[in-house]
Amino acid sequence: MKSRQVIMLRDLLHNEYVRPNEFMEKLGISLRTVRMEIHEINDILRHKDMRINSSSARGYFILKGERTQFYEFLNNMILSLKKVELPETPGERFLFTFIYLTFIKEPISVQNLADIMYVSKTVMIKTLKEIDEYLRNFNGLNIERTKKGIYFRGKERSIRHILSETLNYKTFGSILMYKVLKFQFGESYSKIYEILQKELPVILYKNNLILIDKSVEGFLLDLFIMIYRNKAGLLLEPETSRQYPQVFEDIINEIEELLIQNDIRISECDRNFLKDCLLTKRVLYDECVKLEPRKEIAELTEEFLSIVDKKYNCSYLKNPELKKMLSIHIDKMLYRSEQGHFEHNASIRNAKELYKLQTEMADILYKLIFDKYGYKIQEEELGFIILYMGAFAQTKIKAIIISDIGQSAASSMAKQINNYCGDKIEIIGSFSLNYIRQYSIDVDVIFTPIRLFNVTLPSKTKIIYINYVLQEENIKRIQEFLINYHGGVNED
Repeated sequence: MKSRQVIMLRDLLHNEYVRPNEFMEKLGISLRTVRMEIHEINDILRHKDMRINSSSARGYFILKGERTQFYEFLNNMILSLKKVELPETPGERFLFTFIYLTFIKEPISVQNLADIMYVSKTVMIKTLKEIDEYLRNFNGLNIERTKKGIYFRGKERSIRHILSETLNYKTFGSILMYKVLKFQFGESYSKIYEILQKELPVILYKNNLILIDKSVEGFLLDLFIMIYRNKAGLLLEPETSRQYPQVFEDIINEIEELLIQNDIRISECDRNFLKDCLLTKRVLYDECVKLEPRKEIAELTEEFLSIVDKKYNCSYLKNPELKKMLSIHIDKMLYRSEQGHFEHNASIRNAKELYKLQTEMADILYKLIFDKYGYKIQEEELGFIILYMGAFAQTKIKAIIISDIGQSAASSMAKQINNYCGDKIEIIGSFSLNYIRQYSIDVDVIFTPIRLFNVTLPSKTKIIYINYVLQEENIKRIQEFLINYHGGVNED
């Protein structure tokens, strides 16, 4: 129940009648909102056989015979409001209800759930429909409805994952996170949460497992949710463990020591669960300890890129950087699918609008994975594949110009090339022949009107001979290069 509904009830109990315009003036709300608030209070009171009455002549009132019941209801409500943080917005109500349902062991009636959240049954039914819609994206999880009430159904491992990911991506900041966790676990939760918030990034960094920020937050929540599910007696069933990188063992050992210092014990099943969670997390590739993808996933990635190259006449397969990064990402994506873990991607809509061709390419990967493993990859997961393919398709070709008649001629040539190529080629400078003989220059292409000799260049670097003023034959050479460019080794 909202704070202004408390004020309205107090006024009604202190006065024989209250006119709608009095509520409007006192609370700064419209007549329509006054009526909606009264209607919502009556929805809450209906199952108690109580209601706020109205008279067209005198306004709203409470029957004298019901005033004692109203005082008792209001006092209980105020005590409850003081003890917990209650949801104020539809988004908060979604989160509070969602988290609460995942921690109850017995079915609960919709009315009782509405009372706990201090909303009407009508509002609670609407919130449950939103949760139903949300759960359609996740296999094996749903709200079950029985004669005894409703309850959250799914495998324990999947419930833990969806709790972690939902909190991670739907709280948008520490204030709402605080409200949700305080509501569910009370004030005591903050001690262990703050310890994990402080120590976990240090442990990860020390072991050179550099995760993206959301992955660090996600792993913290994996750990936190595990602790509180265990406390509630909602335990994982033992599963066959897999081989893990040594760095995972080292990290979990340090985490376990930290938990023991805070009187928390975890089982071997918990240890393996946390290592499985680490397998799903997205890393910063260049800065992180080397994580090799499974051989079968590297082969799957190669097959995918081969199909794409053939169908769309491109050369992704010849780009070793893309192949490596994509293999690792697909491997982690499949670990998430294997475990029932979920990943949110706020940029999916923009990615599909920006990279329409790459969206088609991602569908090829979806079919390959479904045929090989039976997994239906989420649209949000495919969004990351679209971004990978789009980013590498948009990579600018680095070039230099070698001119023997001065900077003005080089600048003119650069302007002509940019006018023709747009943003496909990035000219990083103009140099003399003597300079590149003495210093290594790592670029994709060299444009020059003079013959190069006695020069050692990287194998990928293409030389395109052009005139100072681009002619049709020069443009054709550049065009052929752009069409055949594959971002890797020069096969000419």
